[in-house]
Amino acid sequence: MYQKPNHELWTGRLDSETDQRAFRQFQTIQLAHIDEVAQQQAEVALFGYAIDEGVRLNQGRVGAKDGPDAIKRAFAGLPASTSLNIVDYGNWTHSADTLFASQQKFGHYVHQLLQQHQRTFLLGGGHDIAYAQYLGVRAAYPDQSIGVINIDAHFDNRYEEHSTSGTSFRQMLTEDENLDYFVLGIQRPANTPSLFDYAEETDTAYVLAEELVDQIGPPVKDKIDHFINAHDVILFTICMDVVDSAFAPGVSAAAVLGLTPYTVLDLARRILESPKVTSVSIAETNPKYDVDQRTAKLVAHLLSHFIHCSAS
Repeated sequence: MYQKPNHELWTGRLDSETDQRAFRQFQTIQLAHIDEVAQQQAEVALFGYAIDEGVRLNQGRVGAKDGPDAIKRAFAGLPASTSLNIVDYGNWTHSADTLFASQQKFGHYVHQLLQQHQRTFLLGGGHDIAYAQYLGVRAAYPDQSIGVINIDAHFDNRYEEHSTSGTSFRQMLTEDENLDYFVLGIQRPANTPSLFDYAEETDTAYVLAEELVDQIGPPVKDKIDHFINAHDVILFTICMDVVDSAFAPGVSAAAVLGLTPYTVLDLARRILESPKVTSVSIAETNPKYDVDQRTAKLVAHLLSHFIHCSAS
């Protein structure tokens, strides 16, 4: 089911009504119905995946369906630091008989957004958003090679007979021979040996979290650059459970010994330097377990940096 953009989310402190250099995001955001995509001229699109059915099916703690609105509310009050035009297209929710059907519909709209906008930011919701994102990316680029980059503590390459928040990347790898997968931030205690085995079988590239503790060294930077250069299109996704719970308590699966926000930001900036990145999804923000809106604010700040990167 479609939810139109909520005007009430886009409010905040008013510093000036005339000085554009003092504007905040809520003063510059454009709101549009998802069926009006072809009529929009903005460079950046926001679209929410207000779904945590995949988390429930994966036996996780639900609440991430409220993530998109929490992120938008936190983003609204931040300074408008770029001249890029941004459109909020509202959210897609789960009302279909199966999660896969909701993912297909969301992917249909992602396809449209990619055709019209320079970059599309997809706000979750469970990490099953990544498979829905993939459906849209593949429809938009039917013949190109896709490189999937995931910043995550988990491979999410589990086998199930139906879609869950833990199956997205196995689904992609199974269905698409013209696709490769690269994960940054993997934690050994968060993945069973069989998941590592499947990663090896599918030539999945990965970097362990402990390799990213102090700084992003040249070997990791080289891996990122090589992976991007080897593909036509980059599908970029971030699971907020990769961030240590001290910084991001409001997620579906809180991280122990997770990455710092600055590490995630540094990784993302390097990835976003490439124009091959046409879509970015940010998954697993769960306001039900957040503390002082800490996680939603973190995602909002990351989103602000990401959009600024898109302008450079």
